[in-house]
Amino acid sequence: MESKQRYTITSALPYTNGPLHIGHLAGAYIPADIFARFKRLTDNDVAYICGSDEHGVAISIKAKSEGKTIKEVIDKYHNLIKNSFNSFGISFDNYSRTSLKIHHDTASSFFKELESKNLLELKTSEQLYDPVENQFLADRFVEGTCPKCGHQEAYGDQCENCGSSLSPTDLINPKSKLSGASPILKSTKHWYLPLGDYENFLREWILKGKENKWKPNVYGQVKSWIDLGLESRAITRDLDWGIPVPHKDGEGKVLYVWFDAPIGYISSTKSGQKITIKIGNLTGKIKILSLFISSEKTI
Repeated sequence: MESKQRYTITSALPYTNGPLHIGHLAGAYIPADIFARFKRLTDNDVAYICGSDEHGVAISIKAKSEGKTIKEVIDKYHNLIKNSFNSFGISFDNYSRTSLKIHHDTASSFFKELESKNLLELKTSEQLYDPVENQFLADRFVEGTCPKCGHQEAYGDQCENCGSSLSPTDLINPKSKLSGASPILKSTKHWYLPLGDYENFLREWILKGKENKWKPNVYGQVKSWIDLGLESRAITRDLDWGIPVPHKDGEGKVLYVWFDAPIGYISSTKSGQKITIKIGNLTGKIKILSLFISSEKTI
């Protein structure tokens, strides 16, 4: 039996836009907790870490629907979720949150290093804009008809009915979830991660040997994205809630939640273990950033 090994065990970071229910616990947290307890009992060095995912449009929408500030909403649900985990005896070694300074600094450092090495693309594109609210609409601020299956309540980034990945401009008859208005197109600049440059590496690292380790639907979904060819993906958004883009031209823009949230596993480990984690090569960074196309949200 293995012992004296080091294990970092993670579970999906829950969104602070609602409480946990038994399905969340059974699906993501209890299995990992059992594994963590087993490894501790067999004399291993275990860090079981997690934390609240506190950025993203879903939280902004929740704050608007409850008539509260975003800070009030994330504090409310962070405490509720953390207390739920404590009540069920989930044995996290550290439960953090992405609104903490250590996470902001860690996520910003990823962006700055990638940008300093010219590994990002800065592109101008036409994006949907709410003429009533006078703001650009991030993916989940837009709903419309899916062009693939005809589902009439598809989001601007994905259709929950058929699973297709979408862009807001793909939707038929898009509507702003803020005002209900029909959005217009307006130019904006954003930073993109050129995933296509690393397609061969990602195919090897993500898919090789995973057929019998991942759930079939997860493996099939990820494989289909790679088989279709990976395109550059924006890692910034025009929003006022999130981690500010650490660049002189980043005013009014934040890091996209799917860039900052996977880094939450690292910042939580740093916070809990009081250590400095360094990822010294591009391969390490891409392993983290590959969570763009392989992670699943829990809430």
